[in-house]
Amino acid sequence: MRVVSQSVRVNEPGERLRLTRDDVWAALERKAENAVPFVAAMDECTVLERTANGLVREVVFHGERVREEVVFHPKARVSFLRNDERGAWVIHNDIEEDGDGLALTFRGELQLGDGPDEDAAAERMRSGYLRALQATLRLAREAVREAR
Repeated sequence: MRVVSQSVRVNEPGERLRLTRDDVWAALERKAENAVPFVAAMDECTVLERTANGLVREVVFHGERVREEVVFHPKARVSFLRNDERGAWVIHNDIEEDGDGLALTFRGELQLGDGPDEDAAAERMRSGYLRALQATLRLAREAVREAR
């Protein structure tokens, strides 16, 4: 099992439009519903069913069709779980807070194996999720601006 993690500050110093936990949460809910605008490597995202605490969706990621269970932990975490014959992962998007303010963190626990190909895949995932975190915050700011 590999662990890949990346974190970004929600509000950088000097940021004019300060996002709240509620703003980031709303963006994570939109991302769960339709991740295509948030994740560059995602071509499709279809909600198949809704559950008491989340949803089940089918995504096409790097050309591979994958079914994911999405679990909401309101205003704190969204978890994406895949477990099929081709692979398994648990991905968490966490809204965290410390003395410096809010942070958005991606943490992926992936069954990739060992070796240079798997190392490269883990690095691609880490850098891809950095871009997805940045897109999440950009789209959250756009939504807040449009709501004003």
